[in-house]
Parts: sequence; C-alpha cells; structure tokens
Amino acid sequence: MVLAVVAFPALAGDDGGRFTSFLGLRLNVGTLNEVQARLGKTKLIESTDTEDYEARMCYLGSNGVVSFVSAVPRLELSGFEVREAVSATAEGCRELHGRKAEQARDLAGLHLGMSKAEFVSLLGEPVQWDGNTGQRQFDSEQKMTGSERGLFKDSPELLLRGTFNVSVTVTGTFLEDHLVGFRVWKIVSV
Repeated sequence: MVLAVVAFPALAGDDGGRFTSFLGLRLNVGTLNEVQARLGKTKLIESTDTEDYEARMCYLGSNGVVSFVSAVPRLELSGFEVREAVSATAEGCRELHGRKAEQARDLAGLHLGMSKAEFVSLLGEPVQWDGNTGQRQFDSEQKMTGSERGLFKDSPELLLRGTFNVSVTVTGTFLEDHLVGFRVWKIVSV
C-alpha cells in the first residue's frame, strides 16, 4: 500500500488531473454510452428526485463497486465513485472480469482500505474534514483548443481570456481510519 502513495505524491501546483482518468475513461471527455461500450452494458439509473439530474452506471470490480456518474442529461461523464461492495450497493451492477477488475482497484494511488494519513499524503493539503469525510479541491485553468474557441466566437471576453476554469474534487469516506469509498468529480466552467 505504501508504494502507491510514494509513486503518486502530491505535487506543487497540482491540478488534480491525475484523478480524472479511470479504466481508460476521462471525465468531461467521455459519456456514459462510451463507458458501456468499453466495459459492457449495464443498467442506467437516472435520478430526478431533486432539482439536480444524475445518471449512473455501476460495475462490480475485484474489491468494490465502481460507478460512473453524469450530472447532465447528455450523459457526459462527470464523476467516478468507488465504494466497498455491500449487497445494497452491488445490486444490479455488472461484474468486471480479468484485467479490468484488477485495474478498478486503484485510481492514481487512491484505493479502498488506505488510511487517512495515506489519503492526505496522496492528495496534499489542504484536505477539508467533516467527521469521517475528507475532501480536496483542485482548481486550475485549462487553455481552449481551436475547436473550443470556435464554439465561443460570440464571446470576445472569453476568447480574450482563452481559458476555462476547472475544478476537480476528490472526496473520501472513512470508517475506523480505512477508506471505504471515494468520489472524483470534475467541473469545467467559463
């Protein structure tokens, strides 16, 4: 376990980007349809109980339930979640096999069972704590590509700035100093 922490230490000027790619899928680049194409068909669960839309798909990895989440009806991939597999969270999830099941054990050093100290060492400060939940937010700017600039041709102020604001949030939930679940979320805004 310690080797994973040593391999991915918190970096100065860290934008959290290393946490935004999992099982070959990238946040805000892929869609839930692409998740199914890569990992196999599974049930799409949509929630519109509140003002916020959320859709998710889940898979059962070798040590937990992996969920891919979208916060928009276009099903753009907004977040990843990994939780310990208990009957309630694993129900209806498609099982991953072989290499994909093993790769689902670790996301850039994040893995179930790690201690709070390992979590903080991996993410770097500041980690905000609320009881047994720790959260680190990484804020940065991302340069616009040529095709993105074309989308905003009617916004000279944004074109002049030439960047988007990017926020990556990593949240870990602990039980008795062991990580039992984590979530990575990415928001890109103008």
